[in-house]
Amino acid sequence: MNYWDKKTVCKQLDKKLTHLKDFAAFDVPQQGWIKTIRDALGLSAKQLAKKTGMDQPRISRLERTEKQGNMTLATLQKIAQGLNMKFVYGFVPEESLEAMVKVQAKHIALNRLKRLNDTMRLEKQGLSDPEQEQALQDMIDKILVDPPKDFWD
Repeated sequence: MNYWDKKTVCKQLDKKLTHLKDFAAFDVPQQGWIKTIRDALGLSAKQLAKKTGMDQPRISRLERTEKQGNMTLATLQKIAQGLNMKFVYGFVPEESLEAMVKVQAKHIALNRLKRLNDTMRLEKQGLSDPEQEQALQDMIDKILVDPPKDFWD
């Protein structure tokens, strides 16, 4: 995929992920989502077990396991179906995906520019501040269009 295609994909994905930021701000309830929602609906563990095709002791174990963060996605999906809910799974970036890529490209460009400028200074051909800024931006643009294989290393 070329840079322009990736940029379009990032923008579209960023737009979709923006809607999840509010949801991501919710903390997991102290008892976990399963027990909290089950209690809010007035379902006993035995009733939820019946709705999910599991036994009551397993529901109790899953409620404990959820608090520890050791549940499989398949199990969470099954519980959601038993609660007549939709299970949602995803990642919500702290900043936009596009911004993350640009920050990484700038990091690479700064390292390259430092090496280049050190070499040029030794040859008494150092870049002025405005030339460094232009060179940095040019490097960032090139890295974004043609990222190195070790871009995220």
